[in-house]
Amino acid sequence: MEILIIGGDAAGMSAASQVRRRHPDWTITVLERGRFTSYAACGIPYYLAGDVPTVDDLVVVTPETFRAQRNIDVRTGWEAVAVDLPGRRVLARRPDGVAESLAFDRLLLATGASPIIPPWEGTDLSGVVLMRNLGDAMAIAEQIAQGARRAVVIGAGYVGLEAVEAFQRRGLEITVIEKQATTMGGVAAEISSQVEEALVAHGVDLRLGTEVTGLVGAAGRVRAVATDGGEVPCDLCLISLGVRPNSDLAAAAGIRLGVRGAIAVDDRQRTSAPEVFAAGDCAEALHRVTGRSAYIPLALTANRQGRVAGANLAGDDERFPGVVGSAVTKVFDLTIARTGLTAEQATEAGFAAQRVAATAPSRAHYYPGHVPLYVELVFDGPSRRLLGGQLAGRDPSVAKRCDVVAVAVTAGLTIDEVAGLDLTYAPPFAPVWDPVLQAANRALFTRDG
Repeated sequence: MEILIIGGDAAGMSAASQVRRRHPDWTITVLERGRFTSYAACGIPYYLAGDVPTVDDLVVVTPETFRAQRNIDVRTGWEAVAVDLPGRRVLARRPDGVAESLAFDRLLLATGASPIIPPWEGTDLSGVVLMRNLGDAMAIAEQIAQGARRAVVIGAGYVGLEAVEAFQRRGLEITVIEKQATTMGGVAAEISSQVEEALVAHGVDLRLGTEVTGLVGAAGRVRAVATDGGEVPCDLCLISLGVRPNSDLAAAAGIRLGVRGAIAVDDRQRTSAPEVFAAGDCAEALHRVTGRSAYIPLALTANRQGRVAGANLAGDDERFPGVVGSAVTKVFDLTIARTGLTAEQATEAGFAAQRVAATAPSRAHYYPGHVPLYVELVFDGPSRRLLGGQLAGRDPSVAKRCDVVAVAVTAGLTIDEVAGLDLTYAPPFAPVWDPVLQAANRALFTRDG
């Protein structure tokens, strides 16, 4: 059996490993257009900040290890350019530029996603960078090493704000430009205001409601970002405006696309083409709250989808249960986490959304180190089903408390059942009534009038 996988990061290599465990004698070929496989892209900001010594530390398994220890033919520098479904072949460009046709019995598309780059003038200037892969990480580090001192980050989402802290720790002056009126679009107003306060408190020049019109260069280097409010000088500019799925290869082959142009898949990661699967940031996923397809490109989703796709490539019958969109990040000492739906998303999905919120101490009020945590829970009024939650505070426990909410959302608990959860208590870790319980209790009081 010939298994061909396009894309050698989380989804692709997870799938390849699953096939190999089940079939030691099958031929597995992976085409990866970059240099690296199985790397932790989420660790890039921490490499740039100096917490991770080298880029190599972010590589989980090297191509050489896959070849030598797992007998997986990983071909780095190979780019797939076309898929011939009737002929069951993929046309690829080798590192030397020569085209080669490879046969397959079963194919996995794990082509990932690419940063969104608006059609601004000057995006090709030296000093204009992205932060998606390890090559981008090395390019940013080189710019800083060469003397970059003023950075502009375009976009105040998760990745852009993680970069802000990294740049500040490297001694750069930072301006953040965001077209919307708030940071981290979609989070509760109480949380975005905390994010904005943290940025300003750490010396970041935050410009909300500002639209970029282009990038200005001199002698081939970026010198400023042009906006509707004037030019912002810089010698390093990070564009961080989200990603789009790399689905062009699939679309050109006639494979059906779904939400936001991602490859449409079923719960076995099968595409509309027989014996062709898709997984990771190029593919959509079932949202367990709405029951609809969604595009939520996250690392754990890619790994989980890759495992399911690999099992089914190998002939098993496994299913991907879906996602609830759990995510966490930090802006300096402020941790922000979310899961499930916001109230706005829940209303759009047809729920009679209600929200409750509480601000409560992270530990017993008399125990040293307690800080206020904000917890907002969203639930459906008629059914009382918990639909989502958002949390923020200057304590890492925000992440694990969000995990509690994620489990409750996944399990389909009602807000009343969440209020009755038997959570741990000890003064160093939580008050008697955990902040999550305090928020849920607000819903009981609302119901009881």
